Amino acid sequence: MQPLPSVDARTDVKNEDGHTVLFDAIVQPHVVGTNFLEMFRTIPEVFFPIDYIASRVSGANFIVKREKDDSINWRQKEMNAILSKPNCVESWKEFVYNHFVHKLATGTSFVRAAMNEIGEELDKFAWCSNFWVLPSAATEAVKKWDVPLFGVADFEDYVDYFAVKWWDTSLLRVPTWQVFVDRDGLVHYHGLEFLKGTSRLLSLRKPISNLLAVYEARNVIYVKRGGIGYLVSQKKDATGSVPLTEVEKRELLKQNYEKYGVGPNQVPYGISDVPLTFVRTNLSISDLQPFEETLQDAITIAGAYGIPSVLVPRKDQSTFANQATAEKTVYSSVVIPMCKQFCKDMTHFLGLDHKGMYLDCDFSDVDCLQAGMKEKEEVKKLVNDRCLIQFDRGMITLNDWRAQIGESQIPEEENPLFSKLKFNMSDEELAQITRIINNQNQQTDDREDDESRLSDEGL
Repeated sequence: MQPLPSVDARTDVKNEDGHTVLFDAIVQPHVVGTNFLEMFRTIPEVFFPIDYIASRVSGANFIVKREKDDSINWRQKEMNAILSKPNCVESWKEFVYNHFVHKLATGTSFVRAAMNEIGEELDKFAWCSNFWVLPSAATEAVKKWDVPLFGVADFEDYVDYFAVKWWDTSLLRVPTWQVFVDRDGLVHYHGLEFLKGTSRLLSLRKPISNLLAVYEARNVIYVKRGGIGYLVSQKKDATGSVPLTEVEKRELLKQNYEKYGVGPNQVPYGISDVPLTFVRTNLSISDLQPFEETLQDAITIAGAYGIPSVLVPRKDQSTFANQATAEKTVYSSVVIPMCKQFCKDMTHFLGLDHKGMYLDCDFSDVDCLQAGMKEKEEVKKLVNDRCLIQFDRGMITLNDWRAQIGESQIPEEENPLFSKLKFNMSDEELAQITRIINNQNQQTDDREDDESRLSDEGL
């Protein structure tokens, strides 16, 4: 990024993407520009809610499941490679974080599956190993103007291609079928913003403008301190006020530096031989009271992204009893639904649904979402008891049972017993299954007896 001009300059600068950034939008409080990624990078109150959501979505455990029984497909090597490293420079976690930062900051994220022309009819998860998040500010959907809007048409009928304008000379043309568009807000149907979403930051112009004004004022106070004030003579004669002589000024300064202060052999107050008064000239941050303003603006910005005020960092809020509850609420109402929708869209974009699979996300290792161990064991026992009844009545197979408790199914070629209903099993197979179930029930009863005994003994 080029060095920023002086405060009085009104010129434009270029960011690292090669796009023009209005300097007014960065420094001047009365103008908030549309370079939302620059705000994310440079304004802490904008960075916090976007990073809060993006980091938690990208921290989920992404897995591939089978549609028929919701079991985990551990053997899908193509998807395992994508979930490990979707391109040569990013991990999957970085890729997802990058995607949601663009979506939440600019209103739109463009994901490209980089393939050659013959791959249009192929499933992307099996034939593509390079997935990229395109810079949304530099990406434009080029419309086919001969097709009227709001009619009967496919997406490809409206968009000719996607143009990525990189730096000043490079133009990348990306076929429509290679791009997945993920929006966060109202859709634009005109101009260069065609089919892009509206950034939430657009409705936060005033709070962001206030933040810029406060930061600028505080910066001026810290950087341009100047003198604290003036010692003004109060001597008077018949004609009015009498200024201090040069000798009196030098004596006052000498006494101030040598006799008065908080150092050794100094006294904290001074005694003047001439009448004086003090006139303060510098600004005081406490007088401006900017911290209440920045906190209120931070709460407003976080609220636009569904983050409760108790989670906004502040100096007087080190611990809160309801923070865990608030964070759980954010996961339930914002993070998990957003991540689930991303998985659903990516499933279709990658072509997993063509093979009877889907991408899913798991947040079971998140502390605020974990139930107590006792509650988890009780739920697991209830599920097993229900599955046992359904299996005895010939309603489900052992593989169906395993799917309901979160285990992967056993392929029929490895053990056909797991794919049979009870009424289709031979006597030997039934005896084997009965013996296994009885052993498991006995182990469960023994464990419950041990837990009850320990509880009675106060352990």
